[in-house]
Amino acid sequence: MDKKIKMLLAFTLFIFTACGGGGSTSTTTATSTTNSTINELLKSGDIIQSKITQEELIQATLDEIEKSRTSLQEAKNKIFNSGALNAIDWTPTHDASIILPTLGKNSAFLYTNAVEKAGYTIYHKPMATLGEKAEARYMVFGANPFRNSINAQMNQLLENSLAWLTKRDDLKTKSFKVVLAHLDESYWFRDESKTRAWLEAHYGGKVTYNSENSCDGSALSGCLDASTDLLIVSQLSSPSDNIQDIATAVNQALSKGISVVYIHHDGDLKPLGKELFASVFDVSYQWDNYWKKLKLEAYNPSVDMNVLPENLRKIKTMFSHFKAKDYAFDWSRCKNSKGEYGENNDNCSEVVGLNASFQEGATEARNIVNALESSKKNIFKERGYNLQKLLVLTADKFRQSVTYPMDKVTTDDNAFMYAYYADHAIYNYRNINPKQPDMGNFSRSDFSHITPTSRRVQLNSKKSFRSTGAYALPGETVSITRNDSSDLTVKVFINTLRSGATHQYQKNGYNRPKYLQTPHFEIKSGETIELTSPYGGTLQLEFSKNDLAVDVTFKNVGEHPYWASLADSASFSQKLQAKEYDWAEVATAGFEVHSKLDKMIKSVEDARWGGTAEGLANAVVKYTSNYPHVLAGFKGEGVDVVPEIHDWATAKGLTIETIDIMKHMNADQATCGYGCSGNPYDAYWAFDPIGHGDIHEMGHSMQKMRFEGFPNHAATNTFSYYTKSRYFANTGGEPDCQGLPFKTVFETVQASVGQSSVEAYLKTNLWDSAGLGEQYLLKIEAMMHAQKLGKVQNGWHVLARVHILEREMRRAKQDWEAKKASVGFSTYSLAEINAISNNDWLTVAYSYASELDLRNYFTMMGIPFSQKARKQIESFGFDVVPNALFVSTKEGYCKEDKYGRLFDKQMLNINGIESFPY
Repeated sequence: MDKKIKMLLAFTLFIFTACGGGGSTSTTTATSTTNSTINELLKSGDIIQSKITQEELIQATLDEIEKSRTSLQEAKNKIFNSGALNAIDWTPTHDASIILPTLGKNSAFLYTNAVEKAGYTIYHKPMATLGEKAEARYMVFGANPFRNSINAQMNQLLENSLAWLTKRDDLKTKSFKVVLAHLDESYWFRDESKTRAWLEAHYGGKVTYNSENSCDGSALSGCLDASTDLLIVSQLSSPSDNIQDIATAVNQALSKGISVVYIHHDGDLKPLGKELFASVFDVSYQWDNYWKKLKLEAYNPSVDMNVLPENLRKIKTMFSHFKAKDYAFDWSRCKNSKGEYGENNDNCSEVVGLNASFQEGATEARNIVNALESSKKNIFKERGYNLQKLLVLTADKFRQSVTYPMDKVTTDDNAFMYAYYADHAIYNYRNINPKQPDMGNFSRSDFSHITPTSRRVQLNSKKSFRSTGAYALPGETVSITRNDSSDLTVKVFINTLRSGATHQYQKNGYNRPKYLQTPHFEIKSGETIELTSPYGGTLQLEFSKNDLAVDVTFKNVGEHPYWASLADSASFSQKLQAKEYDWAEVATAGFEVHSKLDKMIKSVEDARWGGTAEGLANAVVKYTSNYPHVLAGFKGEGVDVVPEIHDWATAKGLTIETIDIMKHMNADQATCGYGCSGNPYDAYWAFDPIGHGDIHEMGHSMQKMRFEGFPNHAATNTFSYYTKSRYFANTGGEPDCQGLPFKTVFETVQASVGQSSVEAYLKTNLWDSAGLGEQYLLKIEAMMHAQKLGKVQNGWHVLARVHILEREMRRAKQDWEAKKASVGFSTYSLAEINAISNNDWLTVAYSYASELDLRNYFTMMGIPFSQKARKQIESFGFDVVPNALFVSTKEGYCKEDKYGRLFDKQMLNINGIESFPY
């Protein structure tokens, strides 16, 4: 059926229903039944056992959104004098923070003024939130309003706020007691004295309070007695304070009927603030106001009093379309990378209505549930959070009917958007989270053949994360306990995949869920947390520091094919062949492969590595981890110490930095192209320890230093070329090198001899149209000269020295006059080095690192550089490189050919006469 006809029929049905089709008695009965079913579902959180329909969930969500419109309305009326306060000024200083309320728990009541930018409104942000908890009330301010309230209306608002908080209208006539705790009194933050001064100015002798700092830390609970009316607290604490105990004291104050005002200190989030936000106030930190400097200026609260917050308005729009089932997009407005339009293209930002009617709402829903989930709150074990629960439960319901693959053109738009919304509103921090029956090409969903087990993982921490060998089964609750007590932040998450690897708008590209990686949940020493994923996947541990012992127990998990040591070899091989999982991992000390099962089988069975996981792992250590980092001039575990790199750096007084980070590859789907850089990088191919794509993507994380006009990739492939050359040197095996245009470059440079301007000729005939191969040869030929003239045994190591120099420059600039000679720029002032061009820096650096005078070489190659750089190179007094280039077959530079072995090739003079031999 045509989409437009479907849309018309759906809309007609929607109007008929909305206008009262059916009897009123049955409608009332149905509504009552639905409400009962909804209430039961909000308690159980289980859409599988519930008889709730998709339509009922959508309507219940829309109803709950409308309820939020009047949240805490009576309180706001009192605070704003029923509209009398309508021109409020408050500049909360740039050291304030934006702190977000939580729907169903509290409500923002002061917003910064909207700022117009490029035709749309931004930064209309909450600066104060109010709520009720236990027997008392609370307010959370993004800064201290007592320290810098601006006008009379703001002062009146604060007086009204204290009256609402304490439930007393007699604060100016009868005494009341305030406890102040954890307030700063530094030069920039006079919170303690300014708060007291404001109280005294507005309440005179009627207010009493504790002496400065007397109620901080462990003393706080003792200060909060029956006579206390109000606690004013901030986030400043000392290292000796137990922040959990402080938060407990604040919660106890609320339970005793003592109201609380929180005033934020500085723009960051400190440990005490983090704990208070999560366990007391149900708010979340968004960002520092330092750069945006948002404020209230003649703020009229009526603008926000009777309208939905922007995030809810966007969600309501989306759910209204869910209800009407009227999504019908013109996909012909999608573009490809060339800017061409067509329905099968995947950049759909110009599709009319897609953003406003769906994506904005889906993003807001994702932000809401992620903020709650990341705070490790199981909302289904707590009262309230009705809207958040409904957002999640609707996604649960949608998820049950998803069928992959989908295509935006051929799949019904409503079914497509239901599935895509389900991807956005995932909530893993709970005990009931039904598995998605169809997960496309990510994984099977049926793991009934697996008996869950416990797995204890003991390892040393390494940033940023490491695999564990444990597998979360879809729909099954995983229990994670941290047994160690190290001074380390440890977080756990499921799946290493990036959301960009799901290409939902490509033709038939929506072939799996979008957001497969969960949030990263902190797990403290001695703590146990529980997660349930609808998708399942490999469990990972993230660390804040290196080399600390970590001990974690996973319960109710599977154990997929996983290799981390020789002890795993037999098990890994057996599980790989059993094919009971769709993912496998190989973990070494510096690099981990997270792979689809079929791709891992291909990687392991490669005869070059002996057809075993152990052989593959050894190749990873030697080639994938070691050689790229050697070329980048690093040291560290598993990185070879090469004397002509390290001894040279030591003699110059240069630092060789340690590489101490775990790197990762997802052999799965690529976020961009056929392979996409990052950590993890991802690709469609099976992992290969010396594969060009694998080393290329790793190289992106270390690439530096491009001559002017050269693109990003002109500094990447060197890591692959070097690794392949070492494989050939070690084994004599075919390294499958990329071809480089030795002949073309030689003939073009040779033709430049005798031209009126060599530089202009080569710019036009070589560099303006140069591909990556020509650009790489500019560096490679220079390094071949260094080897030929005996300056290094392996010319590639000149590049390692240049990498060391590049990093050393940042340190040298801190004490330039003392350090500049050691980095090869003795004739440069600090101002000159800060303004140096790429060409000047590189011509000097390559000369200094190779211990050769490369002025004639770079001139011969048509590379412009300044007289200043020429003088610096001349001052070294190095041997001058001859005007010559090397003869090689296209792949000979990384293996042996008839012209020589690796970089040891014969030369041909650039004299306008000699010809290339083939």
